[in-house]
Amino acid sequence: MAANLFSDDQVNLEVLRQRAIGMRWASVPQDTIPLTAADPDFPPAREITDAMIEFLQGRYIPYGGIPGVREAMSRFLLERKNERIDPDFIIPVDSAAAGLQAIACALLEPGDEAIVFDPVDLLFGVSVRYVGATEVFYPSVWQDGRWKLDDLESYITPKTKMICLCNPHNPMGYLYTREDVEHIARLAQKYNLWIMNDEIWSDIVYSEHTYFSINSLGPELNRRTISCYGLSKGFALAGLRAGCVYAQSQEALDAVSKIANGHVHGMDSVAQTGMKAALEKAGYWQDAFVAHLQGNRDMVYERFSRMPLIKATLQQCTFVTFPDISATGLSSQEFVDFMQKEQKVVLVPGTKFWFGPRAEGHVRLCYATSRAILKEGLDRIEEGLHKLEKRGRV
Repeated sequence: MAANLFSDDQVNLEVLRQRAIGMRWASVPQDTIPLTAADPDFPPAREITDAMIEFLQGRYIPYGGIPGVREAMSRFLLERKNERIDPDFIIPVDSAAAGLQAIACALLEPGDEAIVFDPVDLLFGVSVRYVGATEVFYPSVWQDGRWKLDDLESYITPKTKMICLCNPHNPMGYLYTREDVEHIARLAQKYNLWIMNDEIWSDIVYSEHTYFSINSLGPELNRRTISCYGLSKGFALAGLRAGCVYAQSQEALDAVSKIANGHVHGMDSVAQTGMKAALEKAGYWQDAFVAHLQGNRDMVYERFSRMPLIKATLQQCTFVTFPDISATGLSSQEFVDFMQKEQKVVLVPGTKFWFGPRAEGHVRLCYATSRAILKEGLDRIEEGLHKLEKRGRV
C-alpha cells in the first residue's frame, strides 16, 4: 500500500501546472520537465490535509497557536533523530528559511564574519548578508569518502562570530559524521562561536547511512548551537511554511527568541495544525517516500555513470544530485540554458548566486518525482550530452 503512494499516477500534473511556481511546472512550457526546486511532485500524507480541513471546518481561527505542537516536535526529534530538545526550547516559525534569517538577525551585526561552507544552499549567505555581516567561504571538499575539515580552524579570525552548518549537505548530498560535527562543535566552543545548524534535509537519509546530528553530542558542546528544521523536504509541505528553531541551552534560546518569537505569529494556526499532524501521524509516509527516493537516486547514478561528459555522484542523503559537467566545456549557466532550449529539461545552475563560488562546473538535479518523469528527464539529458559530444565541446 505504501508503495502505491509514489506510483507514477500519483503525480498530478494538472494541479502542479497551476500551483508549482518557482522554476517548476507552473513556470515552464507544458513540453518542458523541471528537475529544479527541491519541492516534491507528490502530494503529502492525507492525514495532514485532513487535519487542516477539520480545523477549518470548525470555522473559528482565534489568536494563539495549537496546543501540543512543541511537544510533538520534541518527541519527533528524539524518536527520529536522537536529539533531546526540551519543548520549551522549540520555537515554531514560518519556514526553515525564516528560521535561518531569525538566527542571523539575532546573533550577527555589521562587521561580523560567518564561516559558510562552499558550495552550499544560498540561504546561508542571504541570511548573513541581510544583517550586514560578511560570509567567509570555506571549501566543502568531499575527499576519500569524508569531509576535509583539517584546516577549518585557520579560517577563524577575531571577527568570526558564527559557523554555518548544513547537515545533511545541500547540494552535495553527503552527511557529516560524529567526528565531523564534534570537530566543528569543539572549534565553536574554543573560540566562543555560534553555530547556525540547518537540519532541513535530515529526514532524507538512505538506508546505507546513519544521520548524526550535532545536537546528539549533548548540551555541553551545543551551548551556542541554534538549529532550524522544516517540513518542506521530508513531508512535501514547502508551501505550508512550517518550521522551527530550537536550542539546548537557555543562553541560545534567549539569544534567538527575541527575533524568532516574532515569527511565531507568522506561522498561522492552520499550518501549525498541519505540522502537528505530520509529526504525529505521517511517519509511515516519510519512510515510504525515502524508499522511493532511494530507488530514484540509484537510477540517476546508474544513468549518469553511463553518459558522456558528466561525472555522477552517489548521494547519502537529500533528493538532489550535483554532478560535474565541466567536461562539456560549458559553464553551469550555459549548460542549463542548452538543456532547457534544446532538450526541454530544466536544471539549477551551479552559479555563485545559488550555491557559492565553488559550485561552478556543476548543476543540481532534483529527483523527487515519479520514475516515469525522471526517466524522461534523464533521456533528454543523455540526448543533449551526446549532441554536445558530437559538437566537440570537450
